Parts: sequence; C-alpha cells; structure tokens
Amino acid sequence: MKKTVLVTGASSGIGEEFAKQYASKGYNLVLVARSREKLLKLSDLLTTKYHIHVHIIVLDLSKEFSVNDIFSYLEQEKIEIDILVNNAGYATNGRLTNIDFKHQHEQIMLNSVTVMDMCYQFIKDKLSKNKNEGTIINIASTAAFHPIPYMSIYAATKAFVLSFTEALNKEYRQYGFDIIAVCPGATDTNFFNNGGVSFGNKRTPYDVVQTAFEGLKKKKISVIDGKQNIFSSVLLPKLLSRTKMVNLVSNIMVKRIDARGQ
Repeated sequence: MKKTVLVTGASSGIGEEFAKQYASKGYNLVLVARSREKLLKLSDLLTTKYHIHVHIIVLDLSKEFSVNDIFSYLEQEKIEIDILVNNAGYATNGRLTNIDFKHQHEQIMLNSVTVMDMCYQFIKDKLSKNKNEGTIINIASTAAFHPIPYMSIYAATKAFVLSFTEALNKEYRQYGFDIIAVCPGATDTNFFNNGGVSFGNKRTPYDVVQTAFEGLKKKKISVIDGKQNIFSSVLLPKLLSRTKMVNLVSNIMVKRIDARGQ
C-alpha cells in the first residue's frame, strides 16, 4: 500500500520540490496552499507523470485553528498521513511597527503556531490509532540561529521552529517517530518576492530537499543546507558576541532592504 505525504506551502518553491520528489518515489500526496490554480496544475502534472493519487486542500494557514480543517478533511476522506512536511511560511522586512499589524500577527501564526498545530494533530492522531511511527519535516531557516534586525519576527519564528522540532525529536523518537528541522539559507524561491532578504549565494529547492533526506537517513535532529550557511549560521555566531552579531546582521540588512524609512 502506498504511503501518503502531506506538504504545506506546496504550490511553489521548497514545498513544490518536496511534492515532486516524493511523487517520483511513488508516494501519494496531500498538497496544501492558498492557490487553487497552482495546486491543480501541480496535481495534474504529478498524477500524469507518476500515476499517484493527489488530494489538494486550498487553505490559508495563517488563520487561527485552520489546521482543524485539514484534519477534518483527512478523517472524512479516510486518508492516513505517513509523512508531514511543514513548509508554509513567509517573511516581512522593515521595522516592526512599519509593517501592518495584521501581517505581523499572521506571520507568527503561519510560521510558528501552524507548525505546532500540525505536529500536535499528526502525532496525536498516530498515537490514538496505536500507529507509533511517522515522519515530520519542519522547515526552519538559517535565520533561526541569530536575531535579524528588520526581519525580527521571521528570525524569531524560525528559532521557535528549530527549538521546538529538536525537542519533539527527543520526546517522540522512542515511539517510532522521525522528526527533523531543515534550515535552508537563501534559496531560489518566491520567498524573496514576498518580503524575504537574501544572504549569500542562493541554493536550489532540490538542494534543500536532498539535505532533508540525507538528514533523515542519518537520524539528525536538524540540518543546515549548504556549507556556506553552516559557517554563517553556526560558526560565525560562536566567534562573535551576541551584540557584534546583531550589529553585523543589522548593517547587512540596512543595505539590502528598500530604503523607505523602514
């Protein structure tokens, strides 16, 4: 019997790449995103090419308790999820109060709260059915390793995802769950069209997914995609004080963001 993977933020970028690579391995899919048109196009492509079954769920996951709609659908359709990929997320850049309050609030809801909700429901459902196994891939970021002025909420939400995921790995490994946080740096996606600011050379979504698969194979609790990102995210913060690191990142950000008084 084919296993099923659920991917959030599946309509483009890293989420789309996860969908494509799991489809190529013969997995059925549940794809979640806001764009019906993009999901339908991807679904048609993958079902035709790989002869798998694809469900789509059109949903805005930045809304509180929207995750309940996903699990209600899964129960109604009698779909058992084996692998959960929490990929949906976005960033704003600028000073905290220069960004619309609603957008800032929704950024936290999507990047952090939804990740927790999805993990809670997925694990709870598995345990209630005595199916003590499953895989969770949470997409964090290299931004998780230090504060980023002018992207303060994004970095903080990704720090939550990294810490939360590593802790879950310890809590549930004994029950048969594989749980990993994947930390991409600058990646060639639509992220930078929606408020993200890049540092360094961009990797590809394919690179990120392969790093995730390799990390799972090695039973890692978290992985960073790209050697350059390991230096800037792990080694550099160890060499500099917190104050110097924040100042360094702040200077880089000021040069990159739109100079409109943000």
